[in-house]
Order: sequence, then C-alpha cells, then structure tokens
Amino acid sequence: MSLISIIKIESNQNTMGSGQSQVAPFRLSLMMAAVLVAVNANAAKVDDRPPKLELPSIEIIGQASQLEHIPGSGSVVDKTVIERQGPLSSKDALRTVPGINIIDEDVLGRRFNLGIRGLDPRRGVRTQVLEDGVPIQLAPYSDPSNHYIPSMLRIDRIEVLKGSGQLIYGPQTIGGAINYVSPAIPEEFSGSIRGAGGNNGYYDAHVNLGGTIDNVGLALDYIRQEADGNRQGQKQLLDDLALRSLIKFNDQHRLLLKGTLTHEEARMGEAGMKRDDFINNPRTNFLVNDVFEVERYSGQALYEFDVSDDARFSTNIYGHYMSRESIRQASDSESMPNCNLSSAQRRDFRNAPLCGNEQRPRNYGVFGIEPRFVFNHDFFDVNSETALGVRGHFEWAERKRFVGNAGPTDRTRGLIDLRGRDDRYQNNTIDTQAFSFFAQNKFFVGDFTVTPGVRVEYFHMENTNNVDGLSANQDFVEALPGIGATYNGFDNVTLFAGVHRGFAPPRPDETLDPSTGTLNLVNPETSLNYEVGIRTQPTPGINAEITWFRIDIDDQIIRLDSNRNINAGETVHQGLETGFRLDSDQLFGTKYNYYLTTSYTYLDAFFNSDIPDAEGGAISKNNILPYAPSHVVNANIGVETPWGLDVRFGVHSVSRQFVDQENTQIEDPFGQEGTIPGFTTFSASANYKATKNFDIFMNAYNLSNKKYIANRVDGIHPGQQFQIMGGARISF
Repeated sequence: MSLISIIKIESNQNTMGSGQSQVAPFRLSLMMAAVLVAVNANAAKVDDRPPKLELPSIEIIGQASQLEHIPGSGSVVDKTVIERQGPLSSKDALRTVPGINIIDEDVLGRRFNLGIRGLDPRRGVRTQVLEDGVPIQLAPYSDPSNHYIPSMLRIDRIEVLKGSGQLIYGPQTIGGAINYVSPAIPEEFSGSIRGAGGNNGYYDAHVNLGGTIDNVGLALDYIRQEADGNRQGQKQLLDDLALRSLIKFNDQHRLLLKGTLTHEEARMGEAGMKRDDFINNPRTNFLVNDVFEVERYSGQALYEFDVSDDARFSTNIYGHYMSRESIRQASDSESMPNCNLSSAQRRDFRNAPLCGNEQRPRNYGVFGIEPRFVFNHDFFDVNSETALGVRGHFEWAERKRFVGNAGPTDRTRGLIDLRGRDDRYQNNTIDTQAFSFFAQNKFFVGDFTVTPGVRVEYFHMENTNNVDGLSANQDFVEALPGIGATYNGFDNVTLFAGVHRGFAPPRPDETLDPSTGTLNLVNPETSLNYEVGIRTQPTPGINAEITWFRIDIDDQIIRLDSNRNINAGETVHQGLETGFRLDSDQLFGTKYNYYLTTSYTYLDAFFNSDIPDAEGGAISKNNILPYAPSHVVNANIGVETPWGLDVRFGVHSVSRQFVDQENTQIEDPFGQEGTIPGFTTFSASANYKATKNFDIFMNAYNLSNKKYIANRVDGIHPGQQFQIMGGARISF
C-alpha cells in the first residue's frame, strides 16, 4: 500500500429517509482478521532485545527518559513541573509544551480550547484527549468537544504525543494526543489533605487516600473547587470524585478498576461582549442568569495479562454518560432572540431582565472495548516490539432545544414557537458505531528504531430529527499508514523523523439545517503529516528539543459564526517547535538549583486553495487560518533551595491572531470580527516544604492584571484576570 493511499467509501451523505448503506465492514473485518492471524505467533526470547515490558496500558509515552524510542516529538509535563507551577487547571501546565496554543474562556479550564500546530482550538475538537488511555470527549466521533478535563489536583503527569506515534490512539490523528495519567496507588496506606484560597472567590479542597491490603490497592480523590469567572456575576463550582482499585491476582494478572463522578455548575453562558462594552469595562456581564451544568459518570476496567517477560495482553473496557445543559439568554453578542421587545431593544443587553431564555440539554453515552497485544520478538532476525489492537466504540447523543419568552429564570420546557427556519425546535439523536484496527512495529536495528504502523477506521454515523423523522447518515473507511524513525548513534542525542496520514472525523453542526431538517454533515479531514527533529542532553543539566513540522490537510473543517461547520478546502500548517531546560545543580554543581525552561513555537498556517463562494465569506489562498498565532513563547526561571523553597517567575506571550477565513482586521460593533492583538502575561509561584509532610504554596497569574482579548467566538471574551491563591498540604 502506498503511504499516501486512503480507502474512503462514502454514501447517502445528507440523504433523507431511514435507509442505511452497506459498505465494507465485512471486508474490513476480513482484513483485520488476516493481519492478526499473520502476526499471532509465539515470541522467541533473545538476550539483546529491548527491556522487558513494564508500562501499563494507561500510558502513551511513560517517563520522559523513554522518549528515545518514540517515533516523533513528545513531551511529558511531570510532577515536578506541576508542583512548581501549581496550575489552576491543565491549560496553565500545557502552555509549557511547544506547539500548543490555548485560548482562555473560564478560570478552571473546563471549557477546554486547545489547538496543536495551528489546528482549531475550539473545545479541543481536533486533539485526541485521553485520561489513563481512555478518550474523554463528549462523543469522540460525533461531538469531540471537551467539557470535562480531569483536575490537576489528582493528576501525576500529562503526556503529549505528536508525529506518527499517535496513530494507535485515534480517532483524532492529525495534531496530537494528550493523556492525563493518574498517580500510582501506594503500596502502604497514605494520603494528603490540601486547602487553598485566593481572590476572586477562589478556593479548593482536596482529600486523597490510598493504600494496598494484600493484593488489592485502593485510592480515593475528592476535590471541591470554586472560582469567580473572568466577568462580573460569573462563578464556577466543581465537585470531582475518583475511585481507583488495582487487583493483582498474581505476578501475571492484574485488573485496574476506575470510576469518576463530576458535577459542575457554571453561572455563565457562551455569549461574549460587544466592542463598546469591552472598552468601557472588560469584565462587563449583563447575562447573569446564564447557567452551564455538567454531570459526568465514567467507568474503566483494564485487564492485563503478562503472557511472558516479552508479551502482554490487555483489554480496556470504558464508558461514560454525560449530561450537558446550557441555559442562556443569548448565544452571541449580537442579540437576545427570545424577547418580546423590538429588534433594537433585543440588541441592548441591559434589557436582559425583561427577556426569556433558551435551554439546550444534551446527553451523551459512550462505550468501548479495546483488546491489545504487545510483544517483543526477533522475527526475521531483527529485535522488535509489536503492538496490535482492535476497538469497538459506540456513541449515542441526544440534542434538544427549548426556547421560551416567559423570563430569564423560567426553566419550563415544552414545545416552542418556530420563529424561523434557522431557529427551529430541535430534538435530534446521533448514533455512531466505530470499529478500529491498529498495528505498529518497532524495529531495533543497531542505533536505529524504525516504527511503521497503520490504523484503519470504520464508522457509521446517523442523525435523526425526531420532530419530522428525517435522517441523514454517513459511512467512512479510512486507512492511515505512517512510519517514524529515531537514531541514537551519537552520545546523548536522539534524531527523529516521521510521516503519517492523519484523520479527524466529520462533526455535525449544533443547529438544524433548514433545507434538510437534520444536522448539517461535512466530510472528515485527512492530512499528510511530516516532522524532523532532534532531542539532546549534551551534558547533565541541559535538555533541548527542536522539531520542524508540516501538515497538509484536505477538506479542512472550520466553524462559522452561525455555529455551522464547513469544509474549507486545503490548508498547510508548518513551523518550528523548540524546548529548552537548564538546571545549574547538574550543570555546575551549585548548591542552589537555578533553573530555566523555555518553549517557543513558530507557526505558518494558511489556506492553500481558493473558494470564492464559501459560506461565511470567500476563502483566499495564503490567508492565515483562524486562531493560529505565528509566535507563542513560554518561559520560566526559578531557584530551588536546599532547605525546601522553590520560587518561580514565568512569562507567556502570544502574537496576533485572525478569527475568520477572510482575515478581517477591522473590529465590528459586536466584537466578533477583527484581529486579536498579541499579549504577554506574567505569573509567579512559591513552594516551601516546611517539613517532610507539610507544604506551603502560593501561585499568582497575570501579575500586571493585563486586560486582553482571549477570543472572539460569539463576541469578546476577556482573558484571565489577576489571580492569586495560596494554601497548604498535609501528607501522612
């Protein structure tokens, strides 16, 4: 098979009726079975092969020291970085990783807006987000938005994997995969109690308990967080409970069980501010009755069987149910549509106490099972590590919309007046069945590690309008090959390169298409991804990485102001990522460790085709992609003392961004058009380990209280205001 080949079978797109197409699942199943049979042989053991398999299936990289065999760029935000920075949310920790652009929206980072290498950051829809190896988006295929991110208070580290190595963690395989890893369950009973508070109504409490009795380990985390929003009258309240158990039946058999329960109430909506309101007071908020609620229940069962020292079989079973309710008076900064007032009065948000609301309840269910077999062998007299896996993944989504004029606090639901074709009553369901197969082999040839791999995705997605019975369905099969290589022939240097075919599923719109009565369907994104880089530790105390990358995307998906998604033709994402870290205690043998960490990303992301009649405005070749800043810098300097104090000062800088495909530079009155000016913010933290079991900490963000625009989606959203918080942690 050619590296750039794609198998794509598509039918009945945007068609009416209940018929379903029959495409390729039988052939796909035969292909999967044939490959599995071909490689399912007994592994022979040799003395000079790679180390024994030790990593559980919840990891995608492992520790930072294991990057030397990763076929592509990768980063590990480890416990040291997390404790130094004391991030309010993972967005603050992830900003230290090259190639990542994060857009502020809420203080606790629950509205997760992250883009990798110029991909759309809105809700992180083009990034594969995992927790302990399990996808956590609302619905990874049909609605990959992120309204749940694990709290940093119960996370041990974050792994970020880019390049061809991400193929085995689909379905999003264009930009990268991010994995939040829970800490190991302790062998002996231990725990901690943490409390913190600060300005802007911030406080958190965290209780952690864990231990092992005989062959059963148990761990519990409970977290409570509260914070005022970035605008007046906004507030977030979060309760998060996680239970984990590790049962070791014997030296070969293990079972990891995990369950989480999360509830969030955010007294905020999605409508931004008008231009003049932001100028007069960048924290203005007239829509004080908006509410966003999230309930999430999840479960995971991971069974691992060490067949031998060189072979492991695992089965990962996962699922979640998530309810997301948005109660809002306006969806954007232009107008409050649910209001018995004149058009001019509806545009003036000071009339919000007189207006009604919309309710948009959405429910999501996800279930998946993924058997995986990893083994070392020496077929063809070459030391190798092979990973094979299949996954069945099933989603069902229910989207409803209720509109009322009774008043901003009215929560009555019922049939609604249809004020227009674009504002019609919505009651849709989306059912998705997806089957995946992946195979990857690492060949260890002298100082080279060569890693070819392939992922095959098949999915069927059907939208049904439960009001009139109309439906639309899509079927896709995609074959995604890739190959990466590393070279470790130089002391303390790893060279790496790779190329792979990437894929992102289509995403239905939030609003009904008036012409079909169903959600609009778009084609998936496919890409060809390249990268070349070097990781080096020339001497103890200095670590550096530099990566050149290029992504060529077909049928780029972009989101319009009307909440519609369209295919926008070809795009190119290319640039340079660099990371650097210096520790003086290792480099010079100093008693105090003076450290410096930096990351820098240069990005050139642009449209590569002309579409003069594109919906939402003409697309011109060489126009810059929305929310793709050319320069992103993150740097931290600090000192660790031998008596337990760690003090850090940080800077984060982002250059100008465009927000639409036309690269509009003039700001409109509603704040939805125009550039986002570049901005720089400063942060600081101090951590003091007073005794072995007692820590004191303080963290501060946006020290200069810089007033800046974070994004213009649905109006102006201000960035994080000055925030300071401090607290203590007792361990036992």
